[in-house]
Amino acid sequence: MIECDGFMIAATAETNMQGDSHPIYYPANVLVFVEQGRLDLKIENHTYTIRAGEFALIRKHTKGVFVKSWQESEACFREHIFLLYDSFIREAIREFEVPKDYLPYALPLIQLKQSPVLTGLMKSIEVYITGQAPVNRQLIRIKTMEALYALSHQRPDLIHVFNDFSTSQRADLVEFMNYNYPRNLTLRQFAELSGRSLSTFNRDFRMAINQTPRQWIREQRLELARQLMIQNKLSASDVFMEVGFEDLSHFSRSFKAYFGLNPSELNARASR
Repeated sequence: MIECDGFMIAATAETNMQGDSHPIYYPANVLVFVEQGRLDLKIENHTYTIRAGEFALIRKHTKGVFVKSWQESEACFREHIFLLYDSFIREAIREFEVPKDYLPYALPLIQLKQSPVLTGLMKSIEVYITGQAPVNRQLIRIKTMEALYALSHQRPDLIHVFNDFSTSQRADLVEFMNYNYPRNLTLRQFAELSGRSLSTFNRDFRMAINQTPRQWIREQRLELARQLMIQNKLSASDVFMEVGFEDLSHFSRSFKAYFGLNPSELNARASR
C-alpha cells in the first residue's frame, strides 16, 4: 500500500477466498484494475461486473459492496487500485482543455476496457506499492495527471467527468466515519475528505453520533484493536498502527484507561 500524509494513495489486494466481500465507501475517486478474477460491485439494486483485464472508475462516496471471485485456472483474485483525490485532480486538470458545455455525469461507476496506457500506469504505480521507490506529493500529482491522460486517451469525453467527480460533496458522515476511522488522519483531514469545514464537521458529527469526533474515533480504534488482538491473537505492537495510532506507548496508555487492563494482560487472558 502507498500512503502520503496519512492518505491511502494506491494498493494491491489479493485473495484466494471465493466470494470474499467487503463494504466500500472511499473518500476519493478510485481507479480499479482487475488483474485476475472477477469483481462485482453491488450498489443498491444494481451490480456492476469488472472482469480480468478491465478497469473501472468509481465515484467518491459511493456506498457499495465488493464481491471477489476467480476461476480455478487463475488461482486467486488480484486487483490494483489508485485513489484520485479532489485536490490532486483539480491541480492536474488545469493542463487539459475541458468542454464548456456538457451534461453532468450521474452514474457512480464508469467501466473501461484494457488499454496499453492504463495498464502502463498501473504497472508503474506497482513499483511504489512494493516500496521500491519513495512517494511524495509531487509524484502523486504527476501520477494523477497520468491517470487523467490515460483515461482521456481511451475516452476523450471523460475529461469533463472529472469536473463533476472532483466537486466538493458532503459524505454521509456515519458511513464515512465507520469506513475511515482506522486511518491515521487529523480531524481537519477527516473533515476535508467528508466535504466539510472543520467547524461543520464537528457540528454534524455531534448531531449524527452524539459524541465528539475525537472521543468516538479513539473508542472505535480501541474496540477494533481489542477485537483484532483476541480474534487473531495479536500483540499491541502488531495492531496499534493498523487501528490508527502512531505511538505504541500512547496506544497502551489509552488501552489501559479505556478497558482497565494493559494490552499484555488481555493477551494473557486470551491465551488461557
